[in-house]
Amino acid sequence: MHVAFRVDASIDIGTGHVMRCLTLATALRERGATCVFLCRPHEGHLLDLLRGKGFRALELSRPEMLDDDDRNDDPPHAAWLGGDWAEDSRDSLDALTEHAVGAEVDCLVVDHYALDARWEKALRPVCKRLMVIDDLADRPHDCDLLLDQSLGREGADYAGLLPPGATTLLGPRYALLRPEFAHLRAESLARREQAGGLRKLLVTMGGVDKDNTTGKVLEALTGCALPDEVEITVVMGPHAPWLDKVRAQAAAMKIPTEVLVGVSDMANLMVESDLAIGAGGATTWERCCVGLPSIIVATAANQAGIAEAMVEAGASLDPGPVSAEAFTQGLKRALTDAQDPARLAALSEAAAGICDGDGGGRVLARLMSAPPIFRVAVRADSRRIWEWRQSTNSAFRMCREETSYKTHDDWFLSALDAPERVIRILMLGDFPCGYLRLDRAGSTHARVSVCLSPEVQGRGLGHELLAEAKKLGRTLSLERLDAEIHPDNTASRRLFVSAGYEQGLVSEEFLTFHRNFEGAS
Repeated sequence: MHVAFRVDASIDIGTGHVMRCLTLATALRERGATCVFLCRPHEGHLLDLLRGKGFRALELSRPEMLDDDDRNDDPPHAAWLGGDWAEDSRDSLDALTEHAVGAEVDCLVVDHYALDARWEKALRPVCKRLMVIDDLADRPHDCDLLLDQSLGREGADYAGLLPPGATTLLGPRYALLRPEFAHLRAESLARREQAGGLRKLLVTMGGVDKDNTTGKVLEALTGCALPDEVEITVVMGPHAPWLDKVRAQAAAMKIPTEVLVGVSDMANLMVESDLAIGAGGATTWERCCVGLPSIIVATAANQAGIAEAMVEAGASLDPGPVSAEAFTQGLKRALTDAQDPARLAALSEAAAGICDGDGGGRVLARLMSAPPIFRVAVRADSRRIWEWRQSTNSAFRMCREETSYKTHDDWFLSALDAPERVIRILMLGDFPCGYLRLDRAGSTHARVSVCLSPEVQGRGLGHELLAEAKKLGRTLSLERLDAEIHPDNTASRRLFVSAGYEQGLVSEEFLTFHRNFEGAS
């Protein structure tokens, strides 16, 4: 599979568009795809970063800058392109046909606020499918697949902007996060249930921060009352124009403050932090994934809606516009609020419910077909299994009691090491969507427990779970598999009967089902 990305980074654009495309490209490459990037060499570009990650990055020529009067009906962010869409489409066509992957790519991904349906139609002849990544819903597109990971985004927002039949992937559940965030999610959320207060404060205003919002935040922090043990970590990108000034400002802070540049372990930094003061861009979903409470600052017009939605969801605190004179007072109020452990815990739980970190797998499943497979369960699966089982829509819950995540996580950690238990995770490509557990009772019997993510129910995957249970039972030389099902759980009852299980004992709490293996008594 050949995939091409048209995306830019610059001082004005920032780094987020390239970084989320890089996340998707890395996942595609791991599945065998060949990926190429088409980028303009704007000031602050990331061509070298892409090449350093092993991707082919083609440098489109520097366009002749246009005056605003020459842009006619171009999108509001057309100035980010430098030239016009027609020139960009010609340059992109030339790059794809002459230097990249031949006359046609399997999928062309465009993540650029300055491009719209006109550019996309011009590129149609060289791609089988076209995917758009957008956050604005402010211009028409000619695409097969559209991803908008904005919180609160609805299909109606794109009414009249997409061709008939276009598929939309909307909301943070499709956010393109690097896999380390999902990997650390369970651990991070378990830690936060035991955290005692505010000790580590993370400040991250994006990879560029061209308006020096970081400096304004640090200035405001000097007038805020913080616990004596607080330490501040500031993260900036290597192209940030105010980097030297922020370093000098951090060195003069009374509170211990370190400045990190171009970090490669942002997920760990977020896990170790108790609170973040952050921009409303792509890192919003990273913070949500690991349950990091935040004070959210909109550093660009397109972030205002995200910031407002996060506050309404109870997942962030709002200090007000950074440009306002009252910003310092607003930040003081937010920090005072965040020093209440109960408030911090509520912010964390609300944030964790917005994004689970599996968005990349969901998107990949729409781009590349993959048969169901099983893998061994790991620590990172604890939270997603708990969420599946707590879902009121789950047709495969074996019981109806509410269990706290802390209780579940403690059990899950012990279950991973228990020799009498076998736990497998059902995968559709890179997307985890169900689990199977066998609890051995002696040498000949085992109890089966299964659970599916609510979003994949009705697709026949329950049969895959029980087929894997049968396969494991034979491998373990078992004679019988048993199951306990709540009487109201009609979907599970039908599933087990169709898989050859026979009903046994009946009680008010559960029904028992069993399946003997051929040759067993």
